[in-house]
Amino acid sequence: MPELAAERDRAILARALDAAPPVGEPEGWHARFGRELNATEDRGHFGARGLPVIDGKHIEPYRVHAARAVRFIAHDSAKRLLGSRSAFDRPRLGYREVASSTNRLTLIAAVIPAGVVTTHTIFCLRTPDDEDLQWYLCGIFNSFMANYLVRLRGGTHLPAAAIHRLPVPRPGRESIAFRRMAALARVADHDVEARAEIHARSAAAYGLDRGDFAHVLRSFPLVPAAEREAALRRFGI
Repeated sequence: MPELAAERDRAILARALDAAPPVGEPEGWHARFGRELNATEDRGHFGARGLPVIDGKHIEPYRVHAARAVRFIAHDSAKRLLGSRSAFDRPRLGYREVASSTNRLTLIAAVIPAGVVTTHTIFCLRTPDDEDLQWYLCGIFNSFMANYLVRLRGGTHLPAAAIHRLPVPRPGRESIAFRRMAALARVADHDVEARAEIHARSAAAYGLDRGDFAHVLRSFPLVPAAEREAALRRFGI
């Protein structure tokens, strides 16, 4: 448990823990993340053709820049190296492993497309392979609220063990909350209103009231004020 100086932070954390089980636990989404290739150990298998190999700098919230890859690997080589550790022939959620509490955001996630392989600076979802769930989690992970919770623990790295303990709301798969979040995340890359709604819906799902959410938003001073204000306006709509 992090040591929190402000009573409001303690109250917000308590509400979040009560509203959302850890994402890696059976009572949560039972999501498990792991690494794929190692940029150093596997560099002998890289070449000028094949599947793009990306690392943390190639992903932003909701966006993957596979076209910027400078390393490639043959499909058969990737299959041999990874075995059952990665199903790179299908999309899967990935997040940056290296983070900083002083950055604009700390937890940065995107759905890695099929046919793209990642290095050890990205952790990818290994189970389950439900694409709607991956987009739902992508929305939650990129929310101000999930980033706020991650920042409470401090540190500059986000290992899988830390993410497995992250509280993530678990609405029913057929609920409006789940379906709307997944739909919003699919378009959030190019839709500012969708991103604002994701932030607002996430805060409500974690049990926050408007004052709590305003407190969370103030902890992101590097995010433009207009972006934070748009999220607060969407809260409760």
